[in-house]
Amino acid sequence: MIRLISLLHFLTEFLSATRVEKNIHMLYDFITTHLGLMYELGGCFIGLALIVTVAATLISRFDRVPLEDALYLAFITALTVGFGDVSPKSRGARVVCVFLAFVGLILVGILVAIAVHALGIALEGRK
Repeated sequence: MIRLISLLHFLTEFLSATRVEKNIHMLYDFITTHLGLMYELGGCFIGLALIVTVAATLISRFDRVPLEDALYLAFITALTVGFGDVSPKSRGARVVCVFLAFVGLILVGILVAIAVHALGIALEGRK
């Protein structure tokens, strides 16, 4: 939604500009700003997915549960949701979950910070 608002704002500014140089400069600024955010966001999502997958594999081996259940546990632990319906049984799985919760808290914080930054850019462009 934020990207859509930002894109619409950019297009209205781009179409209302009178000089060609100004249009090229605006297009360059828009692309470089949003590509940087997309790379940051994509890197966080890929990192989170990789960490959740590795943790789920370890949890599955430690607790001897199906990989689907371990993925579910790893996902809700990494996103700090913690429904309480599934919990690690073995000491090794508990250690993995503690590490996953810590790393998940950091990565979710980074994702929120990137989203707030994107919102700030979108709202700044509206002024």
